[in-house]
Amino acid sequence: MFGSWTKGKADLKDQKVKSAPQSSESNEDAAVIDHDQALEPLARVLRSMGRHAFDLEELSEEEINKEFERWAMHVLVGGSIREEDSKIEEGASRRDWGGLTTFVNKHRQHEKLYVDRNLQDVRNVLWEFTSTVGRAIVEDQESDQQVDEYIGQLRVATEGGSFSEVKQALLAVVQGMNTVVDERKQRQQQRIKQLGEKLRSVEKELGTVRKEMELDALTRLYNRGALDLQLERTVSVSFFSETPACVFMVDIDHFKNINDTQGHPAGDAVIQQLADRLVSTFPRQTDFIARYGGEEFCVLLPGANLELSQRLGDRLLESVRREPFSYQEISIPATVSIGVAELQSGDSAATWLGRADRALYRAKEGGRNQLCLTLETVDVS
Repeated sequence: MFGSWTKGKADLKDQKVKSAPQSSESNEDAAVIDHDQALEPLARVLRSMGRHAFDLEELSEEEINKEFERWAMHVLVGGSIREEDSKIEEGASRRDWGGLTTFVNKHRQHEKLYVDRNLQDVRNVLWEFTSTVGRAIVEDQESDQQVDEYIGQLRVATEGGSFSEVKQALLAVVQGMNTVVDERKQRQQQRIKQLGEKLRSVEKELGTVRKEMELDALTRLYNRGALDLQLERTVSVSFFSETPACVFMVDIDHFKNINDTQGHPAGDAVIQQLADRLVSTFPRQTDFIARYGGEEFCVLLPGANLELSQRLGDRLLESVRREPFSYQEISIPATVSIGVAELQSGDSAATWLGRADRALYRAKEGGRNQLCLTLETVDVS
């Protein structure tokens, strides 16, 4: 009986020894499966980082997105990737984890430096603005005290002085007050000039904001909400920087007739093709092009006066006249009408855009297929 118990214990020990290698192999297989399953989520993370990248000084958003896409493909398939065409070369399937880590770290460092630098520019502008306002309040209070002193001198002279003394006191007060007013005006102009110089350093950034939520789905231009915000920013920046700015209202003539005769898909094609021509006509990085609604577009041109705007508007008219729009091999001739308004002192975003809209209405009334410049002035009363 004792021998049977000993034999059974030995058999049980043998079973445990034999089962140990099978358990080790199972763990290794599980580790491989977990490793493979982690590759696809990692690739999705890299692609997401690429899609939501923004322009840096040395690299564009598109270039950054392509670089992240190359690394995502490398993670999924392995091997090396030719940068010029993003195709995977034949070879080993080993993955360069060290290279990927270095790439992501460097990219995040570049982003941080870029953001920190531009945030500092904004902080400098805010600090300069705060300091300027503070100095203006103090200096204006000092000017008001000088004016009060002049008025006091005049009061004393009129109460007990002769006509000659009153006359001399009055001339002195007028001369002194003119000096105070001129000095105050010069200080205000100098403050506005200094703020303008600071704002111009960040004005480019205001015109290059790229957010997916601000884009129109059909044209991939900015939408109405983004336009309203940019109009407000441009009015504020132009006030301090004293730079000109113009706004265009562009409308497709007889667009309803295109939808009625060719169908709404053809109308959408015309809208998309006009959007492409707008981008070609206004290529500066600071030019802001938006779909205002329906077949109507708005173009914001910081730094452009009426003379330059008219030349660009004529170029757009000629582009539309020269080449018809098309849809499924069907030629669709169409024209556009344009209204242009230059930003004036005292303008708000609403009054500025309203004058451009009225200029567009006059272009429509005048026979369409033309550009009208607004001659209205801002009523500041």
